[in-house]
Amino acid sequence: MFLKSFLADWSTLTAAGRVLVINGFTFNLGFYMMLPYLATHLAQDLGLSGGFVGFIIGLRVLSQQGLFLVGGTLGDYFGYKPMILLGCAVRVVGFALLGIGESLYALILGAFLSGFAGALFTPSSQAYLASDYPRQHEREGIFALQNLASEAGMLLGPVFGLALLSVSFAWIGVTSAVFFALLLVIQWYYLPDSKRANHKPSDEKESTSSAPKDSLTLLAYRSFWHQWLAMLKNSAFIRFACYASVYPLLFHQLYSAIPSEVRLVTDNVSIITWVFVVSSILGVTLQMPMSRLVEKKLGTALGMGLGMGIMGSAYLWLSIETTWLPALPFLICAVFFSIGSMLVFPLLGAYIPTFSSVNELGRYYGLFACIGGVYAFLGNVVTSWLLSSTELEHGVIWLGLFLISCLAGGGLYRQVKHQSKTSALNPL
Repeated sequence: MFLKSFLADWSTLTAAGRVLVINGFTFNLGFYMMLPYLATHLAQDLGLSGGFVGFIIGLRVLSQQGLFLVGGTLGDYFGYKPMILLGCAVRVVGFALLGIGESLYALILGAFLSGFAGALFTPSSQAYLASDYPRQHEREGIFALQNLASEAGMLLGPVFGLALLSVSFAWIGVTSAVFFALLLVIQWYYLPDSKRANHKPSDEKESTSSAPKDSLTLLAYRSFWHQWLAMLKNSAFIRFACYASVYPLLFHQLYSAIPSEVRLVTDNVSIITWVFVVSSILGVTLQMPMSRLVEKKLGTALGMGLGMGIMGSAYLWLSIETTWLPALPFLICAVFFSIGSMLVFPLLGAYIPTFSSVNELGRYYGLFACIGGVYAFLGNVVTSWLLSSTELEHGVIWLGLFLISCLAGGGLYRQVKHQSKTSALNPL
């Protein structure tokens, strides 16, 4: 039944859609081979303090999502395919450094490069998909299918990583780098060239057609700033991004706070693997049914709000103590987290084009992820610091994450509901 449904959805995809869905699988396969075990490697194998561990992991997040605006804008100007290819090449270097690097400088450089790689290819990949599927209903479907493929990669990645960890962490880094190198070759040959955005007004084109190169460069910088300021003045988009960016804040706790909590409970590092395995199995098997539930019963607004709240509630289960089965709270956490993520994540990605024109998709996805990067970075640093405190009950941290998710979910529900009513009253 699941395979039949997947093949039916797959048959409706464009050529670019199929390659980008495969991208989602391979990106996460290489990514989750390493990231669930990185914090443990830095702390136990290399002996770094909790502060440095939080900084390196947070730097990777910040350099990725904090630079998404640059990567997305470059995708709008030069085409999405070149940025996707360049991002894969940069991540090959970044993951190799994280895997074999032992000095703090090498690790910092590896974290930055692996994050910057994501800033290059992720917004371009999302913008490419959105431009290939201009209708909201179609976008929600393709983003859900890509999320399903990503969950499959997230399922297999930690399993491969755990097997390689029995040899050494360096094997994880090198193998992950090889996956991204193969993906670079596949996309070079099979991903159709993306169209460049027509970003210049006609009068600007005419006035600059015979200008010297240095003048054109200056005008390009001015155009960048003008476009970025215009996005910042788009109050509806900024409000939506601030609510939706709680998603990466919650998500990045999976490979920051969860490994830290597991180390307090048991020496069995395989629990981290099972958290990702359970979450991914649910994502692979239930993503499309969840998306159909949103389409037929819940609607976009309720799907976003409810999904965000359920994600936050997952962390409350970590307050339960089960000495007879230490893995149980973490597995229940994974179940609730996956259900919430399946509801909200495809909707967030598919909703961004409602704020922008087709020529601005890359930079809007980029700014959206930039704001999320700031949330994720601050979340990693703050939770790592709080979890290292011996005077604070960890249940307070989980409750805080739940309350933040409820506030964000309520905000998303109200905004999307209001915008849908306004669109219904003013369809054109």
